[in-house]
Amino acid sequence: MSGFRMRRSKSGAISVAIAALGIGLPAFAVADDLPPLMDHDSPVLCARDKEGQLWRIQCNPATKICLYAANNELDESGNRVKSLERARECAMDMAVDREKLEAAGFKMVSGRPDVPFGWTRDERGRVFQVNFDLKRRMYFGAAYTPKKILENPLESSRTSIDFGLLIFHLKSDGETPTVHRFRFVEGQVHLEPFSAELVIAHYDVSRRFLDPLLRITTFVGQPQRHDLKLNLGLWTEAGGLEIHRTSAGYSQLWKHATAQVTLDLWQSPILDSFIRLRTGIGLEGQRDEVNGYRSGLTASSALEMDFVLDPNGFHNFRLELAHEVPRYFVPVNSTSNYSQRLRAKVQYEAIVLAINDQPLTLKLAAGGEKRDDIPGVPHQWAFVMDAGLRFSLWAPPRPRS
Repeated sequence: MSGFRMRRSKSGAISVAIAALGIGLPAFAVADDLPPLMDHDSPVLCARDKEGQLWRIQCNPATKICLYAANNELDESGNRVKSLERARECAMDMAVDREKLEAAGFKMVSGRPDVPFGWTRDERGRVFQVNFDLKRRMYFGAAYTPKKILENPLESSRTSIDFGLLIFHLKSDGETPTVHRFRFVEGQVHLEPFSAELVIAHYDVSRRFLDPLLRITTFVGQPQRHDLKLNLGLWTEAGGLEIHRTSAGYSQLWKHATAQVTLDLWQSPILDSFIRLRTGIGLEGQRDEVNGYRSGLTASSALEMDFVLDPNGFHNFRLELAHEVPRYFVPVNSTSNYSQRLRAKVQYEAIVLAINDQPLTLKLAAGGEKRDDIPGVPHQWAFVMDAGLRFSLWAPPRPRS
C-alpha cells in the first residue's frame, strides 16, 4: 500500500483514503468471527486501488485502527456484484500516506461497511435488519384457538385470524417525556363457533412528569429522599364492535366510545414498557334476539402490563385484567339494569424469522372471560388459548434507549 498521507480535519479527526493499494488487500475473507462494523455516525472515506476498485476507509484516532471494506456487496467467491444498501455516502480523498499512518501507530484491519442503527451486515456486506419495533407495524395472523368451558373441556375447537391495519407511536422528549400511541382497525375473528372483535380507533398517552407529587425523606440511617410521581395519562377507544353467535342467536355489542384515566405505576426509560391502572366510562349499545336493542353507560377498569423484554424487540409480553359493568337504560330480562363482564388476557409474541426484513412472529396467548350480558352464553368462566403466527409489515427499529 503506497502513496498514503495523513491529515487532520478542523475537528481533529484523521482523514484517510487509499490512493493505491500496492500490497493487494484481500477482497473477501471468511473468519470465525465477523469483522467489525464501521460506525455509521462517523465519516467514511473512499478511494480506488491500482485496479480501480473502490474501498471504504474509516480510522479511529482513539483506538489507532483503520477499518477497510469493499464498497460493494460480494458473492460467494468474493467478487463484487452490486452496490451497498443502506450505507452512508463516502467522501473521496486521494491523499493517503500509509507509512505515516503506521508510523503514527495506526493498524489496517478488515471490516464491514457501516450500517444504520437496527441493521447489520454479514461478511459479504449484505444488509439485514436485527432490531424491530412491534409497536409500529401493520400485521395479520392466523392461529389455532380452542375454546374451553369448564363443564365441557373437550368440546370446542376453532381457528382464528387477527389483524392490525396501522399501529404506531410518537414520542416527544424534554422535561416531560410523552408517548402518543395509535391503533387503527385492529381485531380478531374466530371461526366455529363464530365471534369477532374489532376496534376502529384507539389512542392513549403516557407521560413522565418531572416534578413529583410527594417528596418523602427518610431519616433511618443516612437521610434519603424518595419521590412519588403521579404519571397520569389518557386512554380512549372509538368504534368497538363485538359479534357473538350463541344458542340464542346472534348478539352485537357496539362500544361507541370509551374514555379512561390512566396511572402508570412503572415506566421503562423510553416509555415503551409499562405497568398501569386505568378507569373510566363508555357509551355502548347491544342488540340480541332475546332482549332486542338496549344502550347504556359502562364503567370499566383494568390493570395492564406491557413489556418489551429485550433491547432488539424480539420478545414481547402483555397482560390485561379488565372489569366492565354496563348499566343499561332499560332492564335486562326485566330484572336488572346492570350486567358484568370480567376478562383476563396474557400474550407472548416472539420474532422467529424475517422475510425481506419483515418479521414473522410466534404468538402464544391465553384468556378467560365471564359475562352475563349475552343470552345463550353461560354465566361462567370460559377459557381461550391461541397458538399462531403473525406477519408484520413496516416494523422499523426501536428508538434508541
